[in-house]
Amino acid sequence: MPTPGPGGLDVDFLSLLSDVNRRRFLENSTRAVYPAGAITFHPESPPLAFICDRGLVRAYWYVPDGRQATLAFGHAHELVGATTISSQPPRVFIQAVVESVLTTLDVGVARNLAKTELEVVAALATHLSARVNDAFRVIAVRSLGNIKERLSFDLLERACQSQLAVGRLEVRATHAALADSIGSAREVVSRALNELRAARIIETAPGLVRVLDPVRLAAVVRSFVI
Repeated sequence: MPTPGPGGLDVDFLSLLSDVNRRRFLENSTRAVYPAGAITFHPESPPLAFICDRGLVRAYWYVPDGRQATLAFGHAHELVGATTISSQPPRVFIQAVVESVLTTLDVGVARNLAKTELEVVAALATHLSARVNDAFRVIAVRSLGNIKERLSFDLLERACQSQLAVGRLEVRATHAALADSIGSAREVVSRALNELRAARIIETAPGLVRVLDPVRLAAVVRSFVI
C-alpha cells in the first residue's frame, strides 16, 4: 500500500496490485539503465509509461527562447506516464537526473488491463491523485515554501537545466542572485546553503553551487506540505 508522505501519498504503484495483476501489468516490459542527463521521453516519442525502479526523473517543458519549467519529479517506485495508459501521453520531456533504472511498460497491455481490471483502475486513480497533489506542490512551493524548500527547488531546477547544457548538476549564481530568485535576503539564503552543505547535499565555491545529492535535494522540496 502507499505510505503517507509529508504532503500526501508516496505511491509505490506496483504494491497496489495483486501478484497476479502485477505480473500481468509487467508483461512484455523491458528494464534498462539510463545515465544521468539522458532524455528518456520527448513529445515526438511513441506513447510511453514506465516504473522508476531506482533514481530520479524530471518532467519539464520549454519555450522557444530556451526557458524551461519543471512540471514534476518522478521518484523511485513511482509510475511515470499514467495518462498515457488512461488517455493520451503528455507533451513533456523526461530527464534522468541521476542514473536511473526504468521498467518500460507495454502500453497496450497496461491499457487492456485498465479496461478489464478494477484493481488496476483503482491503482491508476490513486497514483493520479498523488500526481495532482505533487503538481500543486510544485506550483505552491515556489512562493509558499520556507526558505530551505524554495531554495532547494530553485537549485534543483537550475542544476537540471545545467545538466542538459554542460553535463553537470551545478548552479552558477551568487548568493545574492539566488536570494533575488526566491524573494529572500542574501544572509538568509547563505544560512540555508550552509545547512545544505553541512548535510553534504551540495558543495559551494564562489559563484557556484554543485549538487551532490539531487535525490535528497528533491526530498526537501517534497517535504513542503500543502
